[in-house]
Amino acid sequence: MADKAAEKSGDVASAAVDAAGRTAGMSTAVVHSAAERVQAGRQVVIAASGQAVAFAKTAWTLIAHRKLLAAGVGAGLSALGATSYLAGRRAGRRTHGPITRLTGGRI
Repeated sequence: MADKAAEKSGDVASAAVDAAGRTAGMSTAVVHSAAERVQAGRQVVIAASGQAVAFAKTAWTLIAHRKLLAAGVGAGLSALGATSYLAGRRAGRRTHGPITRLTGGRI
């Protein structure tokens, strides 16, 4: 009878050790999964902060050179206006032959 009790207690102990091993394995998997999620979150934060820094740097450059930027835009608009004016005048002219052009339109 003592042998049966010892055998049963051995089986119970073995089952307990197996359960503890499975629990430890599952706990390790959960911890590993959580660590991967934390690492992924860290990478997202690093990428977002890099983009924010790049945007801030670009904005600061534009603010620092705002006078040059305004002058360039103004010159571009002036050139566009002059070009469109000249194109409109040229389209409105009648074509003349070489003798009429030479005499200034008198003949």
